Amino acid sequence: MQLQFLDMKKILALLIIAISATFAQAQLLWKVTGQDLAKPSYLFGTHHFISGNFIDSIPGLPQVIDEIDQVYVEIQSKAMDAPEALQLMSAAMMAPQDSTLDKLYSADGLKIIDDVVKKYFGIFGIGIDKFYMMKPAAVMMQLQVIQSTTAIPNFNPLNLIDKAVEKRCTDKGKIANSLESVGFQTDLLFNAPLNEQASDLLEMCKNDSKVEEMAKVMVDDYKHQRLEKLLEAMSDKDLGGNDEEDLKRLVYDRNRNWIPTIMQAMKQGSILVSVGAGHLPGPQGVIALLRAQGYEVTPISCPQ
Repeated sequence: MQLQFLDMKKILALLIIAISATFAQAQLLWKVTGQDLAKPSYLFGTHHFISGNFIDSIPGLPQVIDEIDQVYVEIQSKAMDAPEALQLMSAAMMAPQDSTLDKLYSADGLKIIDDVVKKYFGIFGIGIDKFYMMKPAAVMMQLQVIQSTTAIPNFNPLNLIDKAVEKRCTDKGKIANSLESVGFQTDLLFNAPLNEQASDLLEMCKNDSKVEEMAKVMVDDYKHQRLEKLLEAMSDKDLGGNDEEDLKRLVYDRNRNWIPTIMQAMKQGSILVSVGAGHLPGPQGVIALLRAQGYEVTPISCPQ
């Protein structure tokens, strides 16, 4: 079971973070110029539960893909799907023998999680006992995937916009590059303290119906580029929102780490940086960080 959704490991764990935003009129596609760049480069914010076909609904994005020389994503599909990456992730998802789920939770806590597991996996005869050997973060990921298949119309985990943008680029002969390593992502997702993972999973299960509804609302807001509303949901603790420490670890620190790579790549040619939309806006977002370096960053698409 733990290997079934490994190609979704990164994007699902960062759902709420990856689609947060702070600009009242934020866009999905941005143009980067200035600082003596020979050619413009571009930023595109993705949503991890949107179909790959949505690419053609973004004004200017197909043309940008035609024009750029290279694409930068959080992690290339080729790197993520490599056997060694799958082995690394699979091992990281497993809990130490002294910290299996039945040892991390009280009987009441296990019952809450078991009820949610059976809600989504019961048709397969699966209960919480089948997940005892997995870390709470890995269990959360499994639940997020199957929850999305029921909550979001036409959800297809095999055709999502993150990978579709990369594939559209590589099909046109563009070089794909990773902003992060598989090892970094593994640590980010599965190596947080187990007590924190356990608390997050339990809260998610306690708020299952709210989280399910929020997923639907956030998909609609993204499609209409109402990104400021996504921030409200992302910050709502009752709906599983993230505190400032989580935002720093999952978004802000990573944004700063990416900037030197992005700046160097833009000097070499036109690039498209395709990452979760929440990495773009805000005072610590990629847009603001590039502007602080003297670049002009302007929106291309318009609100629907």
